[in-house]
Amino acid sequence: MDRLGELSVALVDLERMQSLNFEFRSMEAPTDVLSFTVDGPYGEMVGEIVISPGYVDGDEAEIEELVVHGALHLCGMDHGEEFEASEMSRAQRAVLEKVREEG
Repeated sequence: MDRLGELSVALVDLERMQSLNFEFRSMEAPTDVLSFTVDGPYGEMVGEIVISPGYVDGDEAEIEELVVHGALHLCGMDHGEEFEASEMSRAQRAVLEKVREEG
């Protein structure tokens, strides 16, 4: 199903990311990106992507990749344990190439 609507991207520090990771995934460590499906009152809100720039030392290219990664999760994609071999990895690379050639 195609989903059109708003997407929120929140940047948080490592401490807050660790707290969110524990609350929603029961993991006691920070992570780079979390995605949450959010549905506004009229279905206009697709979701929120939470990124910790400190996890990637504020690297802009890495943050851009995390936004795409989180958006793909919101679209229902998953990568399991082997990200590099996954369909999601191929989709992420394709989106990033397209964005960078148009940017």
